[in-house]
Amino acid sequence: MNTTLYSLPDDVLIYNITFLFVPDILILRQTCKRFNALTRLSIVWTNAFKFNILANDYPFSPDYTNIEHRTRSAYRLASRWLADSPLTPQVETIFIGMPAYVVKFVPGRQHKWLLTLSHGSGAALTIWDVTYRQKCSEWPLESAMFTGMTTNTDTQSEASVAVSFVGIPFLLRRIALLRLDDNGILHEIHGFDNNLRPVTLTGDFVALSDDISKIVIYNWKTDESAYLDDGGGLDRNRCLEVVFTPSTILVITVSYMNLYIRPSLLHGQTLTPVSSYSFGQAYGASVPTPAPNNPLSILIRSLSTENHDLSTSLKLYSLPSFPPILTSHISYRCRTFQTTGFMLGQRATAVWIQPNDLGGSQTLVAAVYPGPLNPTAEVRVRNVCSNPLNNWGTLDYDEELGRIALGSTSGRGITVVQL
Repeated sequence: MNTTLYSLPDDVLIYNITFLFVPDILILRQTCKRFNALTRLSIVWTNAFKFNILANDYPFSPDYTNIEHRTRSAYRLASRWLADSPLTPQVETIFIGMPAYVVKFVPGRQHKWLLTLSHGSGAALTIWDVTYRQKCSEWPLESAMFTGMTTNTDTQSEASVAVSFVGIPFLLRRIALLRLDDNGILHEIHGFDNNLRPVTLTGDFVALSDDISKIVIYNWKTDESAYLDDGGGLDRNRCLEVVFTPSTILVITVSYMNLYIRPSLLHGQTLTPVSSYSFGQAYGASVPTPAPNNPLSILIRSLSTENHDLSTSLKLYSLPSFPPILTSHISYRCRTFQTTGFMLGQRATAVWIQPNDLGGSQTLVAAVYPGPLNPTAEVRVRNVCSNPLNNWGTLDYDEELGRIALGSTSGRGITVVQL
């Protein structure tokens, strides 16, 4: 141990520790009892968080109230992305249940809850406790067929989930807003008859679509709504994403992206786009909530055929202003094609399910684009793990924790992977 360092007063030591990296702080902790005590002070980890995490724009979980745990977790995950080494999962957990065609982490809430939506004779909306690795509850619906589900991007909102379903045998189509309590139980707080499906839930606003041309913005607390006119007639044009910003509404469908001015009040009016952009033919889109002071980023999945070979492409767009700018293009061959199973994080990381090729296994792939977790100009792409059963059909991604949930279309239920 450096006796000169040890002789410094506590306040000077704390100031000097500010300039250390997280691993160096932990090494210093092991040298003596005094340094062990000093490196457990909250001021030390508040400074470390500020200079190691915030200054570098690394992802982190604000739900971790323990500042040391928050800092160390964020630094560990960022180090894995930054290193040019395999992203072998640290933990892989299997939840046994019905095949799931939708999986969603609930934003916030200590990253504790995972929702899955199954269909068929045993259709259910199931809540899983990821922390304790167990099934928690099912939403008690009898004789119903689910048609859609989305979680609220606003972690402070009363409504956690919006779900659409068809009642059997009366074929009553309905949408319900559900609140998730601290015990993992869903409670209906609002419902109405409607034949649309929820696409996006942000605060009190839910975007609904009929997957043809109709899109409705609905405030479930005030019962006010507005219609979005795409100007495209009655051609089938599935809505992929609806993004609310303070001043605009962005709608992404399989054929185009429309930009609308967001009204201050909803009173049944019809809104027309102020600008449009065509992606060609998109089969999926992922638009994360942007990090502070960053533009929107959009990841589009499309399909092409070159020399009789089927190829999937993932195109990353940036939207500092309209129209979007193409910043990256990744393509790979595939025998089969799926429209779900990919997601972009707000700090330029992405994960996707890559279909098997020539009789092989599905692969979970992770990419990090140029940004805070990739100082180079090239996209880094790495395989995470494979699935010889080839039954992954959908996924959700929590970038803050490096956690991925994979839903299977047959056999075992959900796989949760921790990077």
